Amino acid sequence: MLSSIVFTAIVLSANTARASEAPPVSSERFAFVTSEADDSLAIIDLITEKMIKTLPTGKTPHALVFTKTGKGYVNNRGSRDLTVIDGNSFNIIKTIPLPAFSFQLALSPDGKTLAVAYKDDLQISLIDTVTDTIIKTISIGKEPGRMNKGAMMKHPYWSRDGNYLYASDNVNNTAVKININSLTIAATIALPGPNHYFHPSKDDKLLFAVNETTQEGTSVTIIDIATDRIIKDVPLLLEPGEQGLGHHGEFSRDGKFFFVCNEGGRTVAVMDVARKEVIKAIKAGMGAGHPVMTKDGRYMFIIHHKDNIVNVIDVTRQEVIKTISAGTGKKQAHAAYILPMENIFIW
Repeated sequence: MLSSIVFTAIVLSANTARASEAPPVSSERFAFVTSEADDSLAIIDLITEKMIKTLPTGKTPHALVFTKTGKGYVNNRGSRDLTVIDGNSFNIIKTIPLPAFSFQLALSPDGKTLAVAYKDDLQISLIDTVTDTIIKTISIGKEPGRMNKGAMMKHPYWSRDGNYLYASDNVNNTAVKININSLTIAATIALPGPNHYFHPSKDDKLLFAVNETTQEGTSVTIIDIATDRIIKDVPLLLEPGEQGLGHHGEFSRDGKFFFVCNEGGRTVAVMDVARKEVIKAIKAGMGAGHPVMTKDGRYMFIIHHKDNIVNVIDVTRQEVIKTISAGTGKKQAHAAYILPMENIFIW
């Protein structure tokens, strides 16, 4: 059943701000939580803190994205399909068959196109969110001649104008830029290792590609968005004995600093964006994975994949100011958001 789903909430003090906005579904009151163990989606009332409904999904449901109208897409990592739900009526709309096992999803800025990246195939599928049909599936690289270790692709990223989609080819270690208007590959950019996530700079001129592993450990490759040229590859500072495994990052509100989580160890690297150098490594918990910035940019919560704590970082001081226990388990999932109706952070 769904007893394995647990919500953890932190009640924030008055001087701690709210984080990012809630998903644009029927109400900011409800949370939608996938359960990989139970192949289901739980719908939870965040005011009463009660589960109000569960919906069956495909096998191993992971990510969930919503359009502005409240239509939701669940990528099922254990079956070749997407589950489509109505976030307003809490019902299943349909199941979309896919050519491979999906890894992650990304919705275009206008909400009209859903990009699906696969873990066992070097292709990107583009889905029309009105008709829920595949517009085109685009091959992005040479398939491996042998069994590939790990997911072939990770998180796709849309340019802010919606004209381009970036995908990570982790077989050939490249970032692939797709022109959405022509549905063709516009550029292939060599990376020093498999990529996990793409982050655009605040001025939208640079793309920060967080790489998982490189020969030196792990790094962030900085790409000029206009020319598709690599400006610099910045290695992350690692403590003695720490393994490199870059995961997710976050910019400070003013865009001057970029914080990068190293899932392979216990540090969060701080990069000076102007200098394009790592200036500090903040010690966090094991498997630092997901940073979440409060809305005013003063604080950052670090969610860990291999620990039962949440670190709170003062962004200006660039140091941990509080460590909060998060149960007894040593595995956390992705970060969430602070409820708009209360100063409560839920993950």
